[in-house]
Amino acid sequence: MSGTICGCGRPMVGGCRNCLMREVSGRLQNSGFNSAICRSKWRNSPDMPSGEHTFIDVMDNSNINNRGGVRVIIELNFRAEFEMARASEDYNGLVRQLPEVFAGKIERLNNVIKILCLGAKKCMKEKKIHMGPWRKHRYMQAKWLRTCERITPSMQNLSMGYGSGRLQKPKASMLTVDLLDMLPNMHRTAVAVL
Repeated sequence: MSGTICGCGRPMVGGCRNCLMREVSGRLQNSGFNSAICRSKWRNSPDMPSGEHTFIDVMDNSNINNRGGVRVIIELNFRAEFEMARASEDYNGLVRQLPEVFAGKIERLNNVIKILCLGAKKCMKEKKIHMGPWRKHRYMQAKWLRTCERITPSMQNLSMGYGSGRLQKPKASMLTVDLLDMLPNMHRTAVAVL
C-alpha cells in the first residue's frame, strides 16, 4: 500500500491537499518566509452562498518602504477552481492556459479572477445555462481575497497533537482485536501463502 496512503493516514494516491499545503507552508517557513495556511469563510447572503476555502499565504515585510508588506497567494490546485463540466471550447481554452499552481500578488489574482468570471458568464449565456452563484466574481474573490484565519505550521503541529508532549492515542474500530495481546504465548512466524 506504499504510495496510496497519505501521511495523515487517509487513503490517497500522492497525498491529500491538506498535507501538501502543510508541507509547502512548512518548507517556506523553514526557508525564512512568513508563510501560513489561510482559511477564509463567508456567510450566506442573498446573492452568495456560504463557503470556505484554504490556501497558502506568504507575507513579505522585508521592504520597509511598503507599509503593509507584499502578500503572495499560493493556490496548489488553481486550474481546477475554474473548470466547468459543460463549458464552451473557448472557455476551456482559457482555463487550460491557467497554471496548475498559482503563486502571485493579490492584484494579479484579482485580474485573473475577473477575466475567468467574465469568460464563465459569457459561456453560460451562450449555452443558455444558469450560472451558479459559486461561479460568480464575488464568490471567487471571497475564496482568496476576504479576511482569513492564518494558521502557521507550528500551530498546525499543535492542533494535530505533535509537539504537545503526549502521543496521540491510535484510533481503532471496536471490532479490532489485537491477537498478539490476547495470545502472548503464540509464536510470531511468517507463513508464505501461495
